[in-house]
Amino acid sequence: MPNDKPLVSVVTLTWNSSRFIPPLLRTLLADAEHSQVATEVIVIDNGSTDDSLELLRGFAAEHPNIIIVPLSENQGTTVSRNIGIRMARGEFVFILDSDTEIPKGALRGLVDSFDNIDAPRDRIGIVCPRLLYPDGGFQESARRFPTFFTKVYRLLRIEAMRARDESLDDVLEGKNTLVDYAISAAWFIPRETFDRVGLLDERIFYSPEDVEFCARVWQKDLEVWYYPQVEIMHNTQRLTNKRPLSKLGLSHVKGLVRYWWEYDGFFSRPHR
Repeated sequence: MPNDKPLVSVVTLTWNSSRFIPPLLRTLLADAEHSQVATEVIVIDNGSTDDSLELLRGFAAEHPNIIIVPLSENQGTTVSRNIGIRMARGEFVFILDSDTEIPKGALRGLVDSFDNIDAPRDRIGIVCPRLLYPDGGFQESARRFPTFFTKVYRLLRIEAMRARDESLDDVLEGKNTLVDYAISAAWFIPRETFDRVGLLDERIFYSPEDVEFCARVWQKDLEVWYYPQVEIMHNTQRLTNKRPLSKLGLSHVKGLVRYWWEYDGFFSRPHR
């Protein structure tokens, strides 16, 4: 592990992610050099059975700022991310999905966002960049908190009702704006947020850990900001959308019910 303290600690998870690891690490390392941002990369491997670990070890052999934590089995997103967050030494923690790619200038743009957002610096709990699909299309990654009706509209593919219930005009128009929550594919978080809010809820295996964490951020008088000046490519796999009755999909439903119960969010939204 390098001795110099990084400004940014990237925390990413892998699980049979061999096709995503090279583009993620190559673009991330290239941007760290381009942006002149001291960066460490903490990779938690969730028991991959493909050649993910071999690829990771190859990168780590050439880049001492890459730290690999191999787990014997898939621990989901919360337990494994919390391992990386606890290890992180940076002033900022950048939670990234393994299926993202980072353009040059993104790290510097996210660090500088705390000076560019029209809010007191100590109120900014999370900064969420704009996500794009591989074809350049816009990904709606920041929304209002989901209610029971939101999920029914999504399940039944009633897009007009879904959009009316959860979409935010400023997000769709590409403006800096406060949002209820953003998906955790790309979260840029000051270290102090975890000190005030705590870590991810490990009772949730996969999702909606992002919704629950953002709700706690708001409870602690911090803010979640959408910041589209920085764009990141997200080759999203939409695991629960593709297989809603799979083990992962049912785990997502269980997590949603727990969130709605704890935050009284079945038919209304937590105050922020």
